[in-house]
Amino acid sequence: MLKNGVSIIVCCYNSSLRIEKTLEYLAAQVVNDISCEIILVDNASTDNTSEVARLVWAKIQPNDITLSIVSELQPGLSNARLKGVSASAFEFLVFCDDDNWLDENYAQNVYKLFTANLDVGIIGGWGTAQFEDVSVKPFWFDTFYHGYAIGKQAAKETLVGNVYGAGMAIRKSILKTLTREYPMFLNDRKKQELSSGGDSELCYRVRIAGYKILYTPQLTFKHYIATNRLTLDYLKKLHIGFAKSFVVLNLYDKALAAEKSELSVFYWLKKALYYWGIYLKYWPKHYLAYRKCEGTKEEILHITWKNIAIDYFAYNFKTTGIYSEVVALKNKHKFNGR
Repeated sequence: MLKNGVSIIVCCYNSSLRIEKTLEYLAAQVVNDISCEIILVDNASTDNTSEVARLVWAKIQPNDITLSIVSELQPGLSNARLKGVSASAFEFLVFCDDDNWLDENYAQNVYKLFTANLDVGIIGGWGTAQFEDVSVKPFWFDTFYHGYAIGKQAAKETLVGNVYGAGMAIRKSILKTLTREYPMFLNDRKKQELSSGGDSELCYRVRIAGYKILYTPQLTFKHYIATNRLTLDYLKKLHIGFAKSFVVLNLYDKALAAEKSELSVFYWLKKALYYWGIYLKYWPKHYLAYRKCEGTKEEILHITWKNIAIDYFAYNFKTTGIYSEVVALKNKHKFNGR
C-alpha cells in the first residue's frame, strides 16, 4: 500500500536559468505534519540543471521537505513524468513545471482534497501569469492564454472533464494502473518540440477508470512566462502541437461516447477531408483577416484546421489501432460514463 503524502515532480529540460525560483517556492511549502518530497527529473538536459538544483537546495536547506534528483534520458515530458512517478514515495502526486511557482499551501491543499474526495482521481488549479517583461505582452495573449495554462478553468470549484497539466495533482495508484498495460499514445513536449496533449490523455484515462476530475481555486500558482514564449512563431507552433494531439484525443472522445468496438477503416480519411474542407472554405476570409493583423483568432484557427487535416493523413490507418486499445481500456475498467 502506498504511503500517504505528497510527491511534487518537477520535470526539467535545460532549466538552469529557471529552476532556482521554482525551488524556492517549493521549499516554502507549509506541510505541517504532511510528508512531502520533491522529485526533480533531468530530462536529457545539455546544461547544468542538476548541478544548479543541488546548489540551490543546499543553500535553502528546508527541514521538512527532501529533494531527489533523477535522470531520464528518453526525451519527452510524459517520459520524464513517468520516471518521476517511479521514483516517488507517496500516493498523491503533483506535476509542477519548471516555471510553476506553487502557492505555499499547494501540497497541503492537495493532501486535504484527495483525502476528502475519494472518488476524485485528478485535481487541477488556477494559474496566473508572471511575465518576465509585461511590457512586451502581445495583444493576442488574452485570447489564447489558456494555451499557456493560465486562468480559471471554471467559475468555481466543480467537477470538470479536463484540466491543464501545470500544477496537476493525480493519485499515483490510478496512474500506474492506467499506464502499466497500455502505454500513453502522446508524449508531450520533447526538448524544443511543442507537442502536447499528454495532460488531456491522462484526464481521459482517469475518467475511463471511473474517477472524477476536480477543478479548484484552492490550488493556485504563478506561471512564469518568458519573453521568448510571447512571439507569434511560438504561438503558431503551440497550436500546431495542439492539432497533432487532437487526432488521438478525438479517438478517446469517440470511444467513450460510442457503443461500437471498432472504428471504420477509413475514418481517418473522412476526418482529414473534413478539416481540409473547412480550411479551404474559410481560407479567403481568414487570409484577409490576418493580412491586416497577424495573431488574430482567424489566423490561428486556420493554422490549426490545416494541421489537424495533415495529422489525420499522417496517422492514417494507425487510428484504428489506437481506437481499439482505448476501447479495450474502457471495457477493462467497465467505464460507466462518468
